[in-house]
Amino acid sequence: IPAVVYLALFAFLPFVFSIFLSTPNADFSSYLLLFEFPELHTVLLNTLIFSLGTAGFSTLLGLALAIFADMISHGKRLVTLLAYLPYTIPFTAGALVWTLIYDPIFGPANFFLRTLHLPGVNWLGSPSVQVYSETIVSIWTGIPFAFLIILAGLNSIPKELKEAAKVDQLTKSEYYTSIALKLAKGAILVSFLMSLIISFGNFDLPYILNGGYSYSMATLPFLVWFQIFYQNQVSQGLAGGVILAAMVSVPAFLLIRVLSGGGSRKEGGARRRRAGTAIRIPDRMFMLLVGLVAAVVIFFLLFPIYWMFLVATRSQFMNFVYPPVLYPSSLTFTTFVQTFNQAKPYLVTTSVVSAVAMGITILISAPAAYFAARHRARWLVYLCVYLFSLPSTSFVFGVYFMIAKLGLLNTWLALILTYPVFTVPFAVWTLSNFYSQLPRQYEEAALIDGHSVFNAFFRIVMPIARPGLIATSLLSFVFSWHLLLFPLVLSQTPYQFNFPPTGSFAITNFATLFDPTSLGS
Repeated sequence: IPAVVYLALFAFLPFVFSIFLSTPNADFSSYLLLFEFPELHTVLLNTLIFSLGTAGFSTLLGLALAIFADMISHGKRLVTLLAYLPYTIPFTAGALVWTLIYDPIFGPANFFLRTLHLPGVNWLGSPSVQVYSETIVSIWTGIPFAFLIILAGLNSIPKELKEAAKVDQLTKSEYYTSIALKLAKGAILVSFLMSLIISFGNFDLPYILNGGYSYSMATLPFLVWFQIFYQNQVSQGLAGGVILAAMVSVPAFLLIRVLSGGGSRKEGGARRRRAGTAIRIPDRMFMLLVGLVAAVVIFFLLFPIYWMFLVATRSQFMNFVYPPVLYPSSLTFTTFVQTFNQAKPYLVTTSVVSAVAMGITILISAPAAYFAARHRARWLVYLCVYLFSLPSTSFVFGVYFMIAKLGLLNTWLALILTYPVFTVPFAVWTLSNFYSQLPRQYEEAALIDGHSVFNAFFRIVMPIARPGLIATSLLSFVFSWHLLLFPLVLSQTPYQFNFPPTGSFAITNFATLFDPTSLGS
């Protein structure tokens, strides 16, 4: 299978190579040096705070927002759209906006605190609050994902159960606490585990927010990159990558266990009876409480996007006044034009690489997902789930070594070859679920008419699966557009507008290197 070969070459082998190089003398001295590193305790504690805090609060706030969206009869699509908006913004752009919000003098965060007669906070400068500040940003990025998964779980509850709850005169609070949450617990658990896995491997936010490379806000993925590519302590950094992979393997295997369908019989039993103790709150009070929480969450999600738009459409000096101007006094698109002119080589590279990587992803993953669905090759799906969970910092050096040996550093081809490492596992995972729901009679009819399996797949199955393929293609393109670590490691200069193309900095590189003072006032 091409997908297995590709993942073996660009994910499994680099990971095994990284493990091998983490013990170059076979005496585990690099691991001993890592554990003797005086700041390791701080970094590990930061990683746990960052990951568990993100997963826990993202899931809880996403759950509250999902209950609100499921509960209302009008405006559900609007709530879903508003909640999804932060997920469309790359980590790099989101983190840069939050650095402006966190500004201790001119930022709106401290302005809101002082309005409530609370003391201001040096969000990114005080070692005691730095990790909590970056965790808040991570929660902001994680809520939309948790919301969508949990809302899908609530929407999957049969309508007859909702109608039966009304017949039994259950209040909304009783319905959700005794029925809905019981049946959606699989989606809630998946949301928590996936948020935990993504947070454990999150390199982008700590890298961007940690402008001074301070250990007081460093997480393990940042430390791995810092030691390998900044301090040239390769073996010690790779040892950290192996430890990080071991940490992520725990929630990854739990996620695989949940996805394996072990709870289907239990859920079937839950459909036949009302389980657990119900919490009874009058409907008006319950809707008011959930609505207030949802309003706060939506404000939390949308304000950074609003602030980003406001900062981008006004003169630069307006960002350095106090109290901060919270409304658009005048609109100017000069900043957009100047930034676009500076970003052209980065945009060209990112657009081409993301589009080609998207095509490769569909070409490789669609047949693999079909094979997994029709032949019940769940091992392939579970393998892709685990590789999707594996932090990129755990195998990035192996990829870097391979690309360097091929002489492809600072080229588009290096990014095109490596980006599908992130998108192929996700595409196989999602498409296999889509294919498993397609009826078999069309393929069987094609085989009876003399078509080969290959022709039946491309001429019959692929057109039927077009909606799933389009959705997966768009997600793959967005994933590729958001990537930071690989272009940071594999690229050296912007595109030079030549052919064959040289220079492969992506738009995420531009975001981290961009100097706002270059735009003038």
